[in-house]
Amino acid sequence: MSPAPRLLSPAAATLAVRTLAVGTLAACAGRAPSPAPAPAPTPRAPAPAATPAPAPATDAATAWRFDWSTTAQHFVVRTEADVERSGGTAERERVESAAQVTLAIQTAGTGSARAVAARVDSLRVRTSERIAGGAASSPASGVGVRGTVSARGAVRLEVVNATALGGCTTPAGAQAVVAVALARETLPRIPAALTVGARWRDTLATATCAGPVPVAVQSVAAYEVEGRDGALLRVRRRTTSTLRGQGFAGGQAVRVTGTGTADATLRLDPALGALRDVAGEGRTTMAMTIGTATHTFEQRARLRVEAR
Repeated sequence: MSPAPRLLSPAAATLAVRTLAVGTLAACAGRAPSPAPAPAPTPRAPAPAATPAPAPATDAATAWRFDWSTTAQHFVVRTEADVERSGGTAERERVESAAQVTLAIQTAGTGSARAVAARVDSLRVRTSERIAGGAASSPASGVGVRGTVSARGAVRLEVVNATALGGCTTPAGAQAVVAVALARETLPRIPAALTVGARWRDTLATATCAGPVPVAVQSVAAYEVEGRDGALLRVRRRTTSTLRGQGFAGGQAVRVTGTGTADATLRLDPALGALRDVAGEGRTTMAMTIGTATHTFEQRARLRVEAR
């Protein structure tokens, strides 16, 4: 009988929005009647008609420019995931992660990519030995992340010195994979011009770990600007993902496949060029084949990002 497989780490999330509208007012004034003749007084001039008040601008008619701030930004990123194994006796496990992320984006010339430097501190992943082998259960700090954000908002991030960390096969490498996923949640793809109802898409190729097995994650995110919460813009992000990976664990061949969906709400501050917070949920179904036995898992994840 195959050993109990190790499960997947929490997945990323997306967000939601709606559109606001504003009405208009107008008023008109009448004209005073003429007085009786004889003796005829000087006639009064007619009262001028009131000019209708201009309609207030709606959110749909407003455009914002979004330019990422070069001031260092600080975030707390938290995820929770309930992982349940199907077939036979149901087994449910909880995986929780939390980290402090510092993000710095450098100034660049017009049309050129801007360098990104991030640091993930106080990373903690709480889980059982059976999920991800407990490899990331101890606290870690100081994981460096670097990358670029293009003039069109495309983001590329990677762990500094990733090759030396060993990837999914070592505790340090597994922690680094989690760290870059959490850092990525603080830097979504945002175009420079935003209006209510604006839509865009982003395709990401990322990596995660199923125990010692690296898993490639291909995600397509659809964004839509909903409206305002005061000075903040609300954006909805819906993501669909596919997972594929293969490797060896315990001397046996392991193959991983899966699909996922996620829905999250982002709030942006266009005046400051900053992300304020993210709240989302996601669901992933994964099949892991170890030797000739296939095990199926379902994961429900929650994401919270808060600027400090």
